[in-house]
Amino acid sequence: MRCSIFLSALSSVAGVLGQSGPPPILPAVNLITSKVPFQCSPGKSIGISVEPDKITTSLSEVQFQTTGHGRTDEFASCDFRVALSYWYYKYRVAISGATIRGHANLTDGVQIYQFNTTAIFRLEHLKNFSPIQPPEITNLSISTMLTELVPTQIGGEGNFDDDFEVAVKPPSKLVWSPCFHGSEGGGSQDSTYFDFIVSASSSDKTGKGTGQLTSGLTVDWNLAWEECTPDWDEMYSWGDVRIDDWQSCTYRSANNQTYKL
Repeated sequence: MRCSIFLSALSSVAGVLGQSGPPPILPAVNLITSKVPFQCSPGKSIGISVEPDKITTSLSEVQFQTTGHGRTDEFASCDFRVALSYWYYKYRVAISGATIRGHANLTDGVQIYQFNTTAIFRLEHLKNFSPIQPPEITNLSISTMLTELVPTQIGGEGNFDDDFEVAVKPPSKLVWSPCFHGSEGGGSQDSTYFDFIVSASSSDKTGKGTGQLTSGLTVDWNLAWEECTPDWDEMYSWGDVRIDDWQSCTYRSANNQTYKL
């Protein structure tokens, strides 16, 4: 038996928002990094697959950690970054919701009572690319495509040992990436990333129960696509947050002179 919990969804988003089908070629994963390697470690316990309608992130080692006395509450989380490259020309992307899946073994009334999902798109633009002049200066633009705290009730009475699936509702308005030129990533002037944050919280009213995610957590991040016309000015003014000269890279030249801002 599968425990399924579905929140309200917009079944006709595509027609309303004028989405298109996916591009003929999907972006490639270049690099994965993690802020909490003991919960999710690149190359070991983070799996990423990119499909036309979703990015699936498999976090096989995410587990509850005690956060208070008496084990009354526990918290499991993974905060990681995925670098993507070779976005298809004349398309842009958005996150249109998510689905959290897993298997829980909960005893003596332990309950998973909420999940948190966040997806942030990140564009880093190297200003002085052609030719590169030291110091290398990078601008940063970011937009949050999805952030949702999802209340749930998994377990809570006696023992629970089963699969679960929780749907995260779509954002009220899709937040689009910039329109891709096709050269992003892969050592080009522009680097693109998704920052993903996934967490689960559980409670133990008696302080005697145990809670385990037997296979970690898997999250399907639903993708929406839209055809568009690339515009350099629009691309570099994109983002909810923009920081010019966000990063400066200094290094030594052949004559051992240090370049600085």
